[in-house]
Amino acid sequence: MKKIEIFIGSPRKKGNTNTMAEMLISGLDKNKISGDISFLYDFDIKPCVDCRGCKRGNMECLLKDDMADLYERIENCDILILATPIYWFGPSGQLKLFLDRFRPWYGNKKLESKYFASLLPAGTGATDCDLTIEMFRRAAEALGMITLGTVTAKAYDKDEVKDDAEAMENLKRLTNKICSLETWLDN
Repeated sequence: MKKIEIFIGSPRKKGNTNTMAEMLISGLDKNKISGDISFLYDFDIKPCVDCRGCKRGNMECLLKDDMADLYERIENCDILILATPIYWFGPSGQLKLFLDRFRPWYGNKKLESKYFASLLPAGTGATDCDLTIEMFRRAAEALGMITLGTVTAKAYDKDEVKDDAEAMENLKRLTNKICSLETWLDN
């Protein structure tokens, strides 16, 4: 069975980032595509210490924390979606810790040809998302992933994302894009 993993970098489990993720999953469920949502604040993710263990041997991270479970889930998914509110023009700290630990995949190439997308709510909308979009685009490119796109939203207060008509339309477009991938047609 094909798999989507959405990793949320928001400390708010009922905030706009989760609302976007839930809406995407709901659209995928209607098309019999399953996805899981994980809140990164529920995991102990240590910062990369540049020990360079991931550049030798099996090219695996040597730190002992919850990333071992997350590495396995990411390697076993077909589509990886990062979702984070924008904090000072970048992703949340927890999502950045998570992303910094992607280094093993640069060397071992296990994420090549997997799909990638992102969901980014920001208080003032898309203009605050440009640096994060570029960071994610470059990371996906370095890992050999295929980028499906980013949905941005103007949202600050709870459920405000639902008032952003353009974001809602773009979520539908991303859902349709995912549903139309050949990845799902080989079942």
